Amino acid sequence: MPKIYIARNHQSLGSFFQEDVRQGILSGRFMAGDLAWREGMSEWRSLGEMAPQWEIEIPPPSLLPVDGEGDSSLGNFPRIQEEGSEPAWEERGTIGYIPAIFQTLKAVLFRPTATFSSLKHTGGLMSPLLYTILLNTTLHTLFGLLSLAGLLLMSGQEFESKIQLLQVQLHAFQELSPNFIFSMPLISKKFIEYMLLGNIFLWPVIAVAANFLGAGILHLSLRMVGGANRPFETTFRVTCYLCGSFNAVAIVLDLIPGIGAAGILLLLMATLVYLGWYSYASVVAIQQAQSIGVWKVLLASLVFSFLGLFMLVALSIMLSPLIVSLMKLAGISLGA
Repeated sequence: MPKIYIARNHQSLGSFFQEDVRQGILSGRFMAGDLAWREGMSEWRSLGEMAPQWEIEIPPPSLLPVDGEGDSSLGNFPRIQEEGSEPAWEERGTIGYIPAIFQTLKAVLFRPTATFSSLKHTGGLMSPLLYTILLNTTLHTLFGLLSLAGLLLMSGQEFESKIQLLQVQLHAFQELSPNFIFSMPLISKKFIEYMLLGNIFLWPVIAVAANFLGAGILHLSLRMVGGANRPFETTFRVTCYLCGSFNAVAIVLDLIPGIGAAGILLLLMATLVYLGWYSYASVVAIQQAQSIGVWKVLLASLVFSFLGLFMLVALSIMLSPLIVSLMKLAGISLGA
């Protein structure tokens, strides 16, 4: 029997035997809206249309409770929603790692509504965590190594010249803003090299901790405002796919040289566009994944900000002895 070819979003998912397609439908891997083709057909047709002809049963969609903000014509009946099919990263075993990364990146950045409304709410924590760590660690390490290489190739005299230029710019800014008080310490070239190395090696650990901590605070905020319709796993998956994709964009923005009036203006405009873009996508992602209204998302975001600030202050107080010790050690290194 000829294999069945499956495609989604103009991307091939591969060719499968009929029994594999049946199992894929039951597991949620394939959707009724996917396109299907096998030898003898004149054109691609939806899997939902062809499945009965191939004696493959399509299970009914899952029922999700209404949050009070759906179509009023539904009354008190539950709203029907299909099982999630996004993102493409979940199908990396079929379509390959590189295509899965780029398809997921494009979907999260440019189609957040469609992507997170079709998000797979289950499937484990490791898959989305691997996406964000792989994407961000690769870019962060690449740019970190480039920065380190540039610093190593820079002579001591060139380094001192750049530090003096920064001091001149800071002094000029302080004259324009007398209330801004900041003195830049004399930083040694060796000290920055060690800082870059430490940042490169510790980044994966920091990224893992940040994802779990951020998702935990966000889910607690959603629970406090009555917006956690789905478990922590869903919130964690949203956080990983959203932050992983947008952090990759932020790393690329670091390439914009903020030198001169034109450079600073370009960097400022790009940063404002990025923040607005990220804020919009975040609201959409949480709203769609948790099936709640925008006002609950905004309220949860406000609670999240307060909780995050509280934890930051608490951690700063707890780690203050270590911070003071590191500052003293940095002062010794800086004077070397």
